[in-house]
Amino acid sequence: MADSPIHEMTMEELLNEEKRVARGQVVTGEILKIGDDEIIVDVGYKTEGVIPRSEFLDITGNLTVKVGEKVEVSVERMSDSNGRLRLSKRNVDKSRVWQSLEELNHAGGLIKGRVTKKVNGGYRVDLGIVEAFLPASQISLHKNPDSEEHLEKIYEFKIIKLDRARSNVVVSRRPVLEVERDENRTKRLTELNPGDILEGKVKSIVSYGAFVDVGGVDGLLHIADIDWGRVNKVEDFIKPESTVKVMVLQVDKEKGKISLGVKQMSPDPWTEAEKRYRANQLVDVEVTHFADYGVFLKTEDNLEGFCHVTEISWSKKLKKPSELFKVGDKKKAQIIEIDFEKKKVNFSFKRLEKSPWEDVTQRHTIGSNIQATVTNIADFGLFMEIEEGLEGLLHQSDITWDKRVKAAQKDYKIGQTLTVKVLAVDTEKKRISLGLKQVSGDPWDKIEETYKPGQVLTAKVSRLVEFGAFVELEKNVEGLIHKTEIASPAPKKVEDALKPGDEVTVKVLSIDSGKRRIALSIKALNAKKSEEPEVDEEGHVLRKTNAFQKMLKKFLKKSQTEENEEEDDEA
Repeated sequence: MADSPIHEMTMEELLNEEKRVARGQVVTGEILKIGDDEIIVDVGYKTEGVIPRSEFLDITGNLTVKVGEKVEVSVERMSDSNGRLRLSKRNVDKSRVWQSLEELNHAGGLIKGRVTKKVNGGYRVDLGIVEAFLPASQISLHKNPDSEEHLEKIYEFKIIKLDRARSNVVVSRRPVLEVERDENRTKRLTELNPGDILEGKVKSIVSYGAFVDVGGVDGLLHIADIDWGRVNKVEDFIKPESTVKVMVLQVDKEKGKISLGVKQMSPDPWTEAEKRYRANQLVDVEVTHFADYGVFLKTEDNLEGFCHVTEISWSKKLKKPSELFKVGDKKKAQIIEIDFEKKKVNFSFKRLEKSPWEDVTQRHTIGSNIQATVTNIADFGLFMEIEEGLEGLLHQSDITWDKRVKAAQKDYKIGQTLTVKVLAVDTEKKRISLGLKQVSGDPWDKIEETYKPGQVLTAKVSRLVEFGAFVELEKNVEGLIHKTEIASPAPKKVEDALKPGDEVTVKVLSIDSGKRRIALSIKALNAKKSEEPEVDEEGHVLRKTNAFQKMLKKFLKKSQTEENEEEDDEA
């Protein structure tokens, strides 16, 4: 019949056919011919029916019928341009598919589908007759699945939402994967035994370790089981997605937990440490990682120890170990302390070098002047570098002879170089005392040679006090003009007669180098020579006195003593 010519139907025949068949009617036909685009079906009418080939393809693209096979189809159109019936198999299947989907959804069964394309928020899935939506979060157990790797893949799905009225189907692959994972985990747990050595892939890293996939089941590699030495960061030893060789330490089949280890595949270096190491021994070490206060090292057999920052270099300039080393550096170090019970070993690098404190008193004798650089400014003075690794202290009391300056160190800066004198060296406590004011010497040592009573000088007023005015004679040397020696009669207030910066001509009345005092007078310059008064050791005028005057002078002297004590405090 397929090879016979197409029969041209008369109007009468066509009307008779239409009485026998109606659009949408379901009829049974036989496959006569399978073409590239169409399939010819005999449904018992005078004209053949045609169906698009695509309606007979499954989700894999394979043809589901063959010539001679009986199929149920629906009539879509009475005749096309060639006078043939237009038939459809899909419309017949669709109503049955929805019924099957509803039954499958109710029973919780699975359905196969092909992922066809990526859409907003997920994927489209071809279920054969109808299309479903697959949310991106439901395609994999991973949080961020690759959006391309699943395209054109055929998977089993579970229906999670079904709305026939809206032709809406939502499916998920996660429940299927979770069942497979749990089944695989249960099976894998029965296969694993403590002591097994496996290769696994690092799936994720957490602060306390790493999760490793060992044949479809995850195990925990705890941070304490990564290395025999200290592990501060898991990332320093394990990288995400890397392959690692691990040992199974424990399998908890009830809880489904697996503990893994890396360090257990090599012997604990401390088991043989007592035979191999001792204090003061020189060993080869490798830098493993840093801390703010030092550097961690390991020996060739992975015995880990620590070198404090104070044992790295004699130089005080080193602030961080990373300034001098990098991870992986191989060096020689000296063991300075080892505790086999506590499994602790301390190393030193600086002890392999000559200590700057050796023969220090020969290089820097007490009393010698040296060049030193300010390295730190403290509340009590200046720390100064004398040479590499050798530091001394310039106390604030040894910076200037001027006792009025309470924090002289604030006038100096880090990096400033000064000429200082070595005052003391304590090699046992590793301390060197330095002096700045001692370099130029105490000007009061030769004050009596420089100044004499009766000497007339010109100088500037440096400061005023209640009882007089101080005049700067030279650096760190001041003289006092008592207010009674400014003029006759004495001014009620010193500031009425003088002010700082005034240049004055004065006469030296007296000098006391022990008490560091020089008494000066302006008034004495104006007195007649014959009337020049005698002065006492304090610079006060003495006159010939009778008994009453002597008693008065005694009283005044007592009052002046109290006033001098006040002057001492000010000076």
